[in-house]
Amino acid sequence: MNKTITATKGGIAINYSNGKSSFIPYDKVEEISNNVQKTYFTMNSIQKSMYRRLMYGMDAFNQDEVKSMDNNVIFKIKNDHIRATDALNQLKYERVYGDCNKLLAVIFPHIKLDYFKDGKYSTLPTLKECKITTVDVVDLWINHKLLPLNFYSLNEEALAL
Repeated sequence: MNKTITATKGGIAINYSNGKSSFIPYDKVEEISNNVQKTYFTMNSIQKSMYRRLMYGMDAFNQDEVKSMDNNVIFKIKNDHIRATDALNQLKYERVYGDCNKLLAVIFPHIKLDYFKDGKYSTLPTLKECKITTVDVVDLWINHKLLPLNFYSLNEEALAL
């Protein structure tokens, strides 16, 4: 079966020799206008420490803190950091290569394209270059159960109760 693939302004059009066709729309690009206000999320000290623990792992602690930690706590911090990094790499990979993989999956339906899906063996841009915000990262980690569901409402007063 022959197919003709055309990139149009709205998406990818695929026409098959048997008369069937399909259309894959491009993801909508969010337009930024001057009237739109950006929402910022400011973390308190509890949220910052939880975020830094996942983002930087053992590098978030100084030598004195590391020396006073139990081996089980160190193992848990390292394990959570690896899981958080893997989740971020998957998100970055999807942002960078997701559309390309959709196109290639249509062109080559019998080829498995998820080899680099975890992002470990591919060069990925930074979070800023991928336009991934802190809120995106926190939401991702909440979905992966690395942060609690009530992360946004955590504060010192709530923990004092």
